[in-house]
Amino acid sequence: MKKNVTLYYGIIMATYSVGFVIMSAFSSVYLLEVGLSSGEIGVLLAIGGIVSAILQPLAGALVDRHPKVSGKTIMLLCSSIITVFGILLVLTPNRSQGLTYLFYGVPIMLLYLAQPFLNALGMEALNLGYDLNFGVGKAMGSFGYASGSYIFGIISVMAGAKIIPFAFMIVYLILTVIVFFYPVHKEGVLENAGEVKKLGNPYLFLTRYKRFAAVLLGLMLIYFSHTLINTFSLQILQPKGGTSGDMGTAAAIAAVCELITMLLFGFYRKKAGLSALLKISGIFFTLKTLFSLLVHSVSGFFVIQGFQMFGWGLLAIGIVYYVNEITEDDDKAQGQAYAGIAMTAGNVLATFLGGHMIDVLGVDMMLVIGTVVSAAGTILMWVFMGNTEQKETAVHESTAAVDKAVL
Repeated sequence: MKKNVTLYYGIIMATYSVGFVIMSAFSSVYLLEVGLSSGEIGVLLAIGGIVSAILQPLAGALVDRHPKVSGKTIMLLCSSIITVFGILLVLTPNRSQGLTYLFYGVPIMLLYLAQPFLNALGMEALNLGYDLNFGVGKAMGSFGYASGSYIFGIISVMAGAKIIPFAFMIVYLILTVIVFFYPVHKEGVLENAGEVKKLGNPYLFLTRYKRFAAVLLGLMLIYFSHTLINTFSLQILQPKGGTSGDMGTAAAIAAVCELITMLLFGFYRKKAGLSALLKISGIFFTLKTLFSLLVHSVSGFFVIQGFQMFGWGLLAIGIVYYVNEITEDDDKAQGQAYAGIAMTAGNVLATFLGGHMIDVLGVDMMLVIGTVVSAAGTILMWVFMGNTEQKETAVHESTAAVDKAVL
């Protein structure tokens, strides 16, 4: 039995999440301060998401098929380059708008690019026989996000928006050091490591895993609805009498609810099975969107944050296990990348379309559309998500290493 790396992995997740809060959640605060408009900020973030989605399968295929490239390698590259661009932002306070696009756009793209490889980092450890409770690691990430949001909200008010690049530079420098010493190392050389022609080819991958392709579409639709609520929660709350402070309270309640589920994920998995948990998560995403429309008070909106417990709380961990179990050894990192792409696509579409829907149709109609889209995604998950005990391809590998992480 190799050593337990749960705490180490959890620290990586928490540190990345704090950096994500600073770079992404507070991006508008900083970019507005340095002269970009809201529309320009939206374009910058959308471009970052699109470019990362293009690069994720290429990086995933490289991890799967190159003997010396691992999830750890990708994380090190992303975190170290983000650190460098943070330094550039700090050193050039009077730069041009074009340089702002470049110096902030590149690290945003790398931030999104790194997301699926955080999951791959954990799965690599499990598949190599390390003792890791993935649910606890993800819960530490959620705690890092929640606490980072609260603490940095105070810091940004006290120190001003220009503290943001300095802050994420420090956080990602720390993350680079932590990942460098992460004691999990890739072992062995895959027989098909030389099959360069297959690297990052979405057609070959998705035709090999046809049911998974449909699941990815369902995941994208569900995440579209999820992002609508997260991104436009203030607009949803205002007609109910809510404020930005209530928005923060709602986010904190949701974070606590999902954290509880993550800690208990192993128990739920033993009782219900992985596929069932993922199908259930789709129902709760849809219910949360529907009741965001139906409740008419701030207190009611607080109550429905409890749907987060069996929505994102189940999906965030369950989809990672699902991908690891239905893909072959030389496709696992690519699988995680495609799951990341599906969520990124849902995020970009919701961010881009949500504001237009509110302007043209109103908040209530946006929530009606979000409910229908989430329901469609849930149906796809129920129809196409097969039994994870069997892989879609001919070769069946044991998943005993992953099961060791279940409580």
